[in-house]
Amino acid sequence: MARAASLLLPVLLFGCAQSGATQAPPVSLDATSGPVSRPKPVTTPSDRDGDRVPDAVDACPDQAGGPRDGCPVVDRDGDGISDRFDKCPDVPEVRDGRADGDGCPPQSQ
Repeated sequence: MARAASLLLPVLLFGCAQSGATQAPPVSLDATSGPVSRPKPVTTPSDRDGDRVPDAVDACPDQAGGPRDGCPVVDRDGDGISDRFDKCPDVPEVRDGRADGDGCPPQSQ
């Protein structure tokens, strides 16, 4: 058995050396060194009033407001229709089942 191993060892070594396999060229360190430029840091848009509407699109950047335009909803008469859309901002609309939404009480007829 020792004789067979001593004959097999040179055959294996010689066969591997003569197999015709070429060695791969070494990999350049430049290929694995990472990006050339640094990524830009992630920044959050400014929101001075804290209403979650970025100042760039906030119509009222210094007053906290709603998500639509960033301005506070003002309803002086408390009828649920903001003064911006209320045709009668000082007189509440009566909830009579008719949804006209103009903010004015129904006219007496």
